[in-house]
Amino acid sequence: MQQAWREQAEEKFRSAFVQIGWSGDNFLIFGQLTDDLLYTSSTEDNQILCTYGDAFEIFLGDASGHGYVEFHIAPNGKRLQLLWPDGELYQKVGRKEATLSSFLVDQPIFDFSQWTEGDIWCICASVPVATFLPPETTLEGRTLRASFSRYDYSSAAEPPVLSSTSPHAVLSFHRQQEWAEVQCQHAHSNL
Repeated sequence: MQQAWREQAEEKFRSAFVQIGWSGDNFLIFGQLTDDLLYTSSTEDNQILCTYGDAFEIFLGDASGHGYVEFHIAPNGKRLQLLWPDGELYQKVGRKEATLSSFLVDQPIFDFSQWTEGDIWCICASVPVATFLPPETTLEGRTLRASFSRYDYSSAAEPPVLSSTSPHAVLSFHRQQEWAEVQCQHAHSNL
């Protein structure tokens, strides 16, 4: 992860790495986030988790369209699930022209597990293709857009340190033009 919108990383910036892959109809994510103190005061799913404490964010969409999913994971196992059918709708919510509740999904639509190893917060997530691609679509040969972001809190009293896998020119994780393009191809072996 990085803080590309800053000239140099904040002093409290901690490293984080994300690996991705796919299997069948699921996009797979594994994150390792160095964290001095995991913190959240969230109490239920679909709260805006990044305002309650540490949060790992997943953004996935098809490169040929503008819709995408946004998922948050908190260290206490809570999740936020948003389906954005159009990239412009996020901006309308920010301007109060639309409500966030219109895009929330109550029933769990992705699976994840998490654990800690010393000062490393590990997250493993599986996102079904059907959540962000048209029905009957497979990942083979597809180009996706993906980005992963992080809110790293030291305490409730201090602002979080933000970072992303994307080289955002300005601090806005929803800037799809800066998300990575991911080619879904099977690896072949000559064994």
